[in-house]
Amino acid sequence: MVEDYPLSMPKLTLARPKAFSLAAAIEFHSGFLPGSGMARAEGAGLTLAFRLDDTFEAVAVSLHETDESIVGEVAGTEDVSRVAKQVARMLGLDADAEAWLAVGERDLVVGRLQAEFPGFFTAAKPSPYDAAAWGVIVPRTNMRHAAELKMGLARAHGERVELGGVVHSVFPSPAQLLAVDSFPGLSDEKLERLKGIAMAALEGKLGVDRLCAMSPDEALADLQSLRGVGPWTASHIYFRGAAPHDGLPTAEPRVLAGLAEAYGLASPTMLDFERIAEAWRPFRMWVSILLVRHLARAGGWNRPGLTRERQRAGRALRSPRTTSHPAA
Repeated sequence: MVEDYPLSMPKLTLARPKAFSLAAAIEFHSGFLPGSGMARAEGAGLTLAFRLDDTFEAVAVSLHETDESIVGEVAGTEDVSRVAKQVARMLGLDADAEAWLAVGERDLVVGRLQAEFPGFFTAAKPSPYDAAAWGVIVPRTNMRHAAELKMGLARAHGERVELGGVVHSVFPSPAQLLAVDSFPGLSDEKLERLKGIAMAALEGKLGVDRLCAMSPDEALADLQSLRGVGPWTASHIYFRGAAPHDGLPTAEPRVLAGLAEAYGLASPTMLDFERIAEAWRPFRMWVSILLVRHLARAGGWNRPGLTRERQRAGRALRSPRTTSHPAA
């Protein structure tokens, strides 16, 4: 059953960091298929609809920028501080902007990437729970179809939040997901995996603070104890959902392909990646996202062999040899 929230508009204000541009975030989210239904660009504004950390309230926030601030109106909750913290994490507003720009001064390739996407800091999923849901739905499924499935679940079993005259359907809460018996286009196994994710969220296993308190290796191993969660999905939950600034994703071959494209390397290895990335601290994850964006812009997003490379990366992560990648 879908519930309607009454309109509520408390105000949100976040400091606008040096060199950050909301327009750059809008440009990214406008073409970000996995975020379909989560982000809506409206002129110079960006509306995000998601589940709050820990409470799983369905919320929407409409953001605009001024010279010094990111301001917004919030619907679905009175807990503006929690919304602000989550939005800051999603857009990268919780970091030291000077330190981020300094990475591009130390590494001229990173500087060129920053100039290629001016004003863009990062783009995280709303939460590990949201990232986990996508990580379960998308494998062996066309990405557009996976986005339609996720939006369909939101419309049929989630909640609606109205903001500014627009109704946003938000993906089901963990409790709502546990009540779903079947859904067209979603296999019984994937539904059971989603329910396992929902139970883990209710038990606090997908909390941002909990995951980031672990080392990356510990967090990834812990996440892989969940039903159907392998190395890639665990990495997606941790790096894209918990969103550590300095994570180093090794299960997504597009990052390595982006490294090759940006640095003019023929066949960089994972050791090359780790070595080059030392200069990116404490923003290795942010640079990794820029590399993937650069790869997509260069036309390499769907190059042949990526699936096999992801499988090899997964096997490597399952092997006894693991590399420690401290999170920020």
